[in-house]
Amino acid sequence: MTTSGYQVAVLPDPSWVGRSETMGAIRTLGLRALDVDTAMESKAICAALMSAQLAPPVVVVARGDSCLLLPAVALSLRTQHKDTSGYVLVDPDAPPATDTWPESPVLVVSSTEATGTSLRGWTIVRSEGDEPVLVARSIGELLQLPRS
Repeated sequence: MTTSGYQVAVLPDPSWVGRSETMGAIRTLGLRALDVDTAMESKAICAALMSAQLAPPVVVVARGDSCLLLPAVALSLRTQHKDTSGYVLVDPDAPPATDTWPESPVLVVSSTEATGTSLRGWTIVRSEGDEPVLVARSIGELLQLPRS
């Protein structure tokens, strides 16, 4: 059962072992988790998001190399008039910040200290332990959802 209007789009990453567990943890918060199950390229992801008919506001979760696609994904969501509430990057290969991205808060969940994101002023959360739960909790904090 969903408890809020937020939707979370989880981008593909074939090397993300805990991806399905992360989507399950997101759903336990009462959020709708969209499994963007497509090729890991910007055109395919943008097409999948367009056909999913997301209702804003949207949170985008990406891991590793898929984080590099976020500026293109953000542009696609903006052209579809889909408000993006924020981004959660898990162990990212960090995309460059541009004049149009990020347009929303970015939270980084990292299992290493060498993420290179601290220079951007993004909030970094060290993942120690249950990463799926930590990602879901980070989304809840980003959205300022009440803790249960």
